[in-house]
Amino acid sequence: MRILKTIIHTLIFTIFTSCVERNGYYEPGQKAIIENLTFNKRWERSYHAKLDNGKEFDVHEFWIFNDNASGSYKTITTYDNGEKEEIVTYFRWTFTTPNFNVIYMDYGLYWEIKKLTKEDLFVYETHRDPITVPGQQYRDYREYHSVQIASP
Repeated sequence: MRILKTIIHTLIFTIFTSCVERNGYYEPGQKAIIENLTFNKRWERSYHAKLDNGKEFDVHEFWIFNDNASGSYKTITTYDNGEKEEIVTYFRWTFTTPNFNVIYMDYGLYWEIKKLTKEDLFVYETHRDPITVPGQQYRDYREYHSVQIASP
C-alpha cells in the first residue's frame, strides 16, 4: 500500500510540474520580440479627427509596455478652441499566441502585430481575439513609432 501511495504522489507531482508555465526563459526569437516592444521606449502616434457634430481635435498617443507585463496608455487631446484633455490608463498585457504576434491588454484590446522593429510597431487593433474571432467589425490599423525613454 505504501508503494502505491508513493507511485500516485510521484505521478501527481510529475503531472503538475510538467504543466507549470516557464518563467523567465524565452527562445531567442521570442526574447527579441519582447525587447523590441519594451526596452526603454514608448510608442507614439498622432492623428487629427472630426466628430459627427463637426468638432475637430488632434490626438497624441503614448504607449509603454514594460517587460513585467504592465503598461500605460496616455492620450493628449487638443481641441480646436485650444482646450487640452489628458487621460492615462494602466493595464496588464500578455502575448496570446506562441509566436508572439498577438498582444492582449486587460481592458479589452487585442493588437495583431504586422510589423515590429526597434523603431516601428504596426498593428491591427480589435476588441476580441483576432485569431479566434476573425472578420470582426472593429479592426483598426495603427502605426506607432518608438521614442527612447530614460532608464529608471
